Amino acid sequence: MWIKKKSYSVRMLITIALFSLFCCGLVFTSPKSNSKEDETVKRVAILQVIEHPALNSTRQGIEDELKNEGENIKIEYECAQGNPTLAAQIAQKFVGNKVDLMVGIGTTTAQALVSANKNQAIPIVFSSVTDPLNAKLVSDLKRPNGKVTGVSNFVSSLLQFKIFKEILPKAKTIGIIYNPGDANAAVLAEEMKKNSTPFGFQLIFAAANSTAEVPSATLGLIKKVDAIFINNDNTALAAFDSIIKIATLNKVPVFCSDTDTIKQGALAALGPNQYQIGRQTGKLIRQILNGTSPGEISVEFPEKTELYLNQKIAKEISVEFPQELIQQANHK
Repeated sequence: MWIKKKSYSVRMLITIALFSLFCCGLVFTSPKSNSKEDETVKRVAILQVIEHPALNSTRQGIEDELKNEGENIKIEYECAQGNPTLAAQIAQKFVGNKVDLMVGIGTTTAQALVSANKNQAIPIVFSSVTDPLNAKLVSDLKRPNGKVTGVSNFVSSLLQFKIFKEILPKAKTIGIIYNPGDANAAVLAEEMKKNSTPFGFQLIFAAANSTAEVPSATLGLIKKVDAIFINNDNTALAAFDSIIKIATLNKVPVFCSDTDTIKQGALAALGPNQYQIGRQTGKLIRQILNGTSPGEISVEFPEKTELYLNQKIAKEISVEFPQELIQQANHK
């Protein structure tokens, strides 16, 4: 009886030992199984130049568009906080991590990604870049023939100045706050100078190399201009609340190319829907992840522009909108 019990215990020990080895085997082999699954996941790294509502809407549009792909896309996001050096460092990190595709929201970040990717073949998609040709992101808008394509947010200032003239027929001077360190700033400045002439506007430019300099740039303009215009400048947009605070106090209207600024206090805004810019960008990303070369995809532009008018601010600064414009305007 005692021998039988001892024999039974040995069998139990052997069974437990084998079961333990089996479990350990599962533990050791499961990472290998996960790694195979990870190989099917596409990593999309997004680098945004700075945080402000317009670019945040662009990023949201990209993320929402890519949700249609299910769980096969992993999005990594970082912000350069308006710092070109930080943008370059993050771009190098993305390249070193060998992500499947990189997205640059804003000109500075798109340029940083292209520079970091010179010796690599990672596809790049830019978004909300005003002038991709001047920024040297692509050499041909129709057929980029390289690793880069994307969506521009450019809207001609001719359309902007036409609206200004209708709202403020007696206005003569328009103040422009811009960051001269941005690659698009010089191009936009020349474009605005040329397009303002038919409307009789004199443009006065105030430089702001960082968001901290935006309030002083605004104060420098406020007594010299009939209105302020912020045209696709990410530094000024990131500090837009400070511009509005000073301008409203002095009853100076602020126009903008970013329609999201209506909620912050712009008098009128004409521009693309930044969320839809993001959706357009997301569709390009999907094409590339599915095998299309970026060089075969033409650079895209906004599908439409939208006009928003701020009736509350108009009353505060004693401006009356033409009835025709009110009828044309969108409403947020």
